[in-house]
Amino acid sequence: MMAQAADDTPYYWDVPVPTQAQTDIINRAGIEMVPAGPGTVTIAIDEAGAQALRAQGLQPTKRAPVYKSSPSEQRSPRAGNTFYGGYHTSADMLDHARTVATKYPGIAEVHDIGKTWLAGNGAGGHTMEAICLTGTAPSKKATDKQKAAAKTTGAPAGCALSPSSSKPRFLLTAQIHARELATGELAWRWIDYLADGYGTDPTVTSILDTTEVWVVPVTNPDGVDVVASGGDQPKMQRKNADSSTTPPSCSIVDGSGRGPGVDLNRNFTARWGGDSTSPCAETYQGPSAGSEPETQAVQQLYTNLFPDQRPAGGGDVPDTATGVAIDLHSYGNYGIIPDKATDTNAAQLRTLTTKIVPSGFVVGTDEETVGYSTTGTTNDQAYGSLGVAALTIEIGPNDTSDCAGFMPSYSCVDSTFWPQMKQSFTTAAQSAGAPYKQQQARPTS
Repeated sequence: MMAQAADDTPYYWDVPVPTQAQTDIINRAGIEMVPAGPGTVTIAIDEAGAQALRAQGLQPTKRAPVYKSSPSEQRSPRAGNTFYGGYHTSADMLDHARTVATKYPGIAEVHDIGKTWLAGNGAGGHTMEAICLTGTAPSKKATDKQKAAAKTTGAPAGCALSPSSSKPRFLLTAQIHARELATGELAWRWIDYLADGYGTDPTVTSILDTTEVWVVPVTNPDGVDVVASGGDQPKMQRKNADSSTTPPSCSIVDGSGRGPGVDLNRNFTARWGGDSTSPCAETYQGPSAGSEPETQAVQQLYTNLFPDQRPAGGGDVPDTATGVAIDLHSYGNYGIIPDKATDTNAAQLRTLTTKIVPSGFVVGTDEETVGYSTTGTTNDQAYGSLGVAALTIEIGPNDTSDCAGFMPSYSCVDSTFWPQMKQSFTTAAQSAGAPYKQQQARPTS
């Protein structure tokens, strides 16, 4: 008889971790954890990964499959450049940003910000892009009809890659972790909401007349290509596609999330060096700080968009600082502030984040939300290097519903996530002029 093939289908597992030593076992394995109640975490791995943890004394209990898309939703990656019920490929997300800028040249402009690891090594890959959207009319007397007409002609009144902008800036980055599918779709909808609404929607018009909104719709396009290659069973790739430090044992993405690449959200220069040093781990921090071209591109974008507003010699970022940066992730329903913010700034960023995230989201540092510390993240870089009011939003619940987890049913994007994030992004943009001066009440839209 032939031996039965191992089940490499990913599942969510609840794992009791009543002691730090048990949590450390999962950390050393480089597996991402999401709190599931007192003394318990949820992880996403296959049967082999669960067995490896059992061998170290842990007791994972299977909760639910990772894949949520129903058979009626599933479609080939070649069907309209979508996969797993409707999620767009990285090429389609990048094309979409260019299409918007072509359609609305008066308010939108795309900038190439760097090449991915594969592209830089002549192995395919992508050019990374950021789209800027801002209002056309410097005159406050221009009517909405005039503004709506102007957005299809001329060039944006701003959008330069320079930190000396006359308008405050809001930057949204999405899908730095490739398997967190809903995040790129939400960036897509935010771009369309702003571009289509300028001159007709008073909230959008007010935002773009006073603010530059920047969006990186897909921060890890090579990784998304790996995910999408699984079609109706997307691969669990979290990292980029850098195979230069990958041993043969993790050269193929499996149901435990092992595979080639570097965790880009552990690779930023600021506070780098406190995460996994194993190249197979989901949270592999890379061989050196800022080693990855995708990381370098985002770091340079921060520098190009935001002046250094930290005081000389350290201390609190002053409440005159401008600019907001959000890195969008899934899942857990959290609003995460920088770990090493000063006491004053931490209190201010808690207030800001509480205003921005939907009601019911948990707000706090990494330790207070996901339950463990991280280093070399977007929050570390934007706040720690430049004093930007930076936060991470983790969208999606930790339960067994269709909208839970890394790979929710595509229908959840419009039914659940976009209504939440439309308001969150709006509030963030409205706060960009004075993020450290926010009051508890949410701005009205």
